[in-house]
Amino acid sequence: MLPHRTDPGTAALRRGVLSERSRKPCGLVAVAAVLIAAALALGGCGGHSPSSGRSSPAAATTPVPGGTYNFPLAAEPISIVPLGAQESAGAQVEHQCFQGLYVLKQDADGVTSAVPDLAAGPPEVNSSATVFTFSIKHGVRFAPPVGREVTAQDFVDSWTYNATALNQAPAVYVLAPIQGIDPATGYVGKGGLTGVKALGRYTLQVTLKYPFADFPSTLVHPITHVFPVDYAEQIGSKAFFDKPVGSGPYMVQQWTHNQSITLVKNPDYWNRSHSSDSAGPGWVDVVNMPIYNDIASEWLDFKKGSLDYSDGVPAGNVRATEHSASVRNGTWTARAYPSTAVCFLSVAMNQPLLGGPGKGAANLPIRAALNYGADREAACSIATEGVSTPSDEIVPPTIPGYKAGLNPYPYDPTKAQSELDKFTGALPKSIPYWYTSGTGQDQVAQVLIAGWSKATPQLSFALSGLETNAYWTLCRQGKAPALFRMSWVADYPSMDEFIYLFTTAGGKDGSFGRYSDPQVDRLFRQARGTLDPATRSDLYNQAQSLILEDAPCVPVYASRDFRVTNNRIGGFSYNAFGLVDMWNVWVK
Repeated sequence: MLPHRTDPGTAALRRGVLSERSRKPCGLVAVAAVLIAAALALGGCGGHSPSSGRSSPAAATTPVPGGTYNFPLAAEPISIVPLGAQESAGAQVEHQCFQGLYVLKQDADGVTSAVPDLAAGPPEVNSSATVFTFSIKHGVRFAPPVGREVTAQDFVDSWTYNATALNQAPAVYVLAPIQGIDPATGYVGKGGLTGVKALGRYTLQVTLKYPFADFPSTLVHPITHVFPVDYAEQIGSKAFFDKPVGSGPYMVQQWTHNQSITLVKNPDYWNRSHSSDSAGPGWVDVVNMPIYNDIASEWLDFKKGSLDYSDGVPAGNVRATEHSASVRNGTWTARAYPSTAVCFLSVAMNQPLLGGPGKGAANLPIRAALNYGADREAACSIATEGVSTPSDEIVPPTIPGYKAGLNPYPYDPTKAQSELDKFTGALPKSIPYWYTSGTGQDQVAQVLIAGWSKATPQLSFALSGLETNAYWTLCRQGKAPALFRMSWVADYPSMDEFIYLFTTAGGKDGSFGRYSDPQVDRLFRQARGTLDPATRSDLYNQAQSLILEDAPCVPVYASRDFRVTNNRIGGFSYNAFGLVDMWNVWVK
């Protein structure tokens, strides 16, 4: 759902799978959040003194109120409101201040689900999975100076505002299934957002253009969060964007651009009883967010103790940090957190080299051999310092319904050559392998090629690093000749996002490999219209099994995010979407 830093070389496209057609073409590279060429260590400069801890890091296990949490932002946010919070810095701020019908909930294994937040419970859904009727919790209030109760009409107004073309929301694609969104533009049509209606003060009805049973999962996305549109229009968009008002446990006290953002507790927060899965009222009084622009300064400030969190560990220093004295003596915690990002090589199925007609059946032995010979363990160990985890699936383990063991060609270099021997044509020479230059992806490529060279010595490869914008333009146009590096980060916790990549539509605007199988498309549509979650997951997995059998990609790894925290803080959590629930942290 939300952009976050992942392992070196991950270029995670945050595009759309919600529409029957492609999302806006300009969304691929026009917004910084749309394309994440992320590394383990990015960061910034500046710093502020922490509030004094109440005891030693190892002591104190009961949350106590008060104090300041010092959390660095990796860059000046593009936006901190639901309309535009799409990159990691802005998303962290928005997450503390705004809420929606649903919220993310993560279990101990990292599997992350969407559960009711401002919705009083799951919606009533019609039999065709096109009409969803939500009951809104009573007594939810916007923070000062608005102070009034949140109603169903506020959701109608918020979604309409965010879907209006004039406002150019980068993530408007999340609203694409709703009636009233013009498929030609991706924004609200002339008749308005007709699919969203307030049936009463606390009843919201949403009508979709096509069946989509997992629609509630999309409602964790910031663009669906509620805000007082009347107040925003009263004070003007610029004033509201600088000091917005939501219904969350924290509110923006001040945003000093390119320096810092300060959050303070919402004095009128509605959920003081910590009821349900909604955010509690927060323990710390202040969240101090210094804004950085270089990795070295952030990491230095963290080591000095000025920060309580860092994602700025310099590349090549992960293992040293894990075994540092500060970790050993309990001052820090350093660990890799599961994410919703996956890395894979797409195969250009529209090109004769590895694809071709009939789902590239003639070249399947080559693609299967590449899967058998892909040394994913080495790629994770060498290229990502052991942060990422090997994966031969399309769906990451953090997504509900994930099922391991679906790939019929798991890593087994002893089978790679025998599979390649089934190929009856002339073996291709110097198979093109594309990646974006300057992002560390060449390391992953070199490790994979080394494994293939041992397992299938008859195959050879030609590496090409392309400039980022040119790379994605050519891939989107279907001009990649053979193998090209892809990553995907979820917008919401559903298998739908990942299976879509290999539908006929997703092969054009998702994975860019032009893979197409009518049976996969049928299972995908059937899953979208299936209300029972277990049956729906089974259908998605059936589709994934068919995809993996045709091998239109070479899955490589599931990403994790390496983070370091100061143990003077308790209650830290980091979810698979790269967000910290700062209402749970407290100063020991």
